[in-house]
Amino acid sequence: MTERLRLIAGSDKGLLVYERANSRWELKDIHFIGMPIAYFHHDERNGSWWVAINHKHWGPKLYRSLDEGETFKEFETPKFNPNSAYSLKSIWTISHAANDDPNKFYIGVEPAALFVTVDDGKSFTELQGLSSHPSRSTWQGGGKGSSSPFLHTIVVHPDDASHLIVGISCAGVFQSLDNGGSWEPTNQGLEAFYLPNSSVPVGHDPHSIKIPACNTEVVWQQNHCGIYRSRDRGQSWTNVSAPDGRPSYGFSLVIADANDQVAWVIPAQSDHLRIPHQNKLAVYKTEDAGKSWIPQRSGLPQNGAFDLVLRAGFDGKNDHLAFGTNNGNLYYSANAGEDWEVISQNLSAIRSVRII
Repeated sequence: MTERLRLIAGSDKGLLVYERANSRWELKDIHFIGMPIAYFHHDERNGSWWVAINHKHWGPKLYRSLDEGETFKEFETPKFNPNSAYSLKSIWTISHAANDDPNKFYIGVEPAALFVTVDDGKSFTELQGLSSHPSRSTWQGGGKGSSSPFLHTIVVHPDDASHLIVGISCAGVFQSLDNGGSWEPTNQGLEAFYLPNSSVPVGHDPHSIKIPACNTEVVWQQNHCGIYRSRDRGQSWTNVSAPDGRPSYGFSLVIADANDQVAWVIPAQSDHLRIPHQNKLAVYKTEDAGKSWIPQRSGLPQNGAFDLVLRAGFDGKNDHLAFGTNNGNLYYSANAGEDWEVISQNLSAIRSVRII
């Protein structure tokens, strides 16, 4: 039986659904046309689709489909306590909990906070242990010109559903071992070159965090200041960026579930020049835990490329890889990045890519 392969791209002008047939990608549907899709989440436990929209006028919106996009139902978005100093600006990420708890999932927002639902989205609770962390006053605005820090990454540890890891820009990596009741920053080994003291406990800018299924002691991180790898569940970090700085700065990260030493990144030239090195778009792969990085360029533009790939804009499933860029270009590889093909070059900025 031929494997059914779909690619879901969340763009600034809608949610696009592609399907691969006869070795070609076909655009099958567009949902929320004209709307800025902030994040798309596929809940593998029950097949549901969750879509977050951050509208400039109407604010954050949250939708779910139980029939793969045939219909969508709107849900109330998480809300800060009426007595809180904060109000919801945007939704950044969605993550489901353990497989044996299908009604529980998490939402990360701006200003930085983590909300949990245990009743399948009917109500949300703010995890106050994180929101009121003693270091909160030192958290900084994290990007897109915002003065607010934001929580953009949620990882539920595969071996222990009570172990949560989050990434906050700009604050760092925080972990909880008690279902989000209490939190500790775990940024040892990270560097924040933009601060007077680059090794501060809090003040770092993680961009994406991943755990390989084959070795859950290992954690990978693409950070504002490099690529890092941990061998102790993210308690401490080692910089595994290329010595020549290529790759180093970037947002997105894909890891191999079957080999904890294999990862892919799509770097930019620098924080100041958020374009590919020498305007040549390349995916970089390591097969030795970052000791060496191999550029994968076949099929990608090697002249005049200005593409940047955002946090959720790169995804992998077995040998299938796909990424979308801020310039509306969408690429796919069937052989772990050795060769790339163009799916589209006519989209708006792409913020979220998922292979199903």
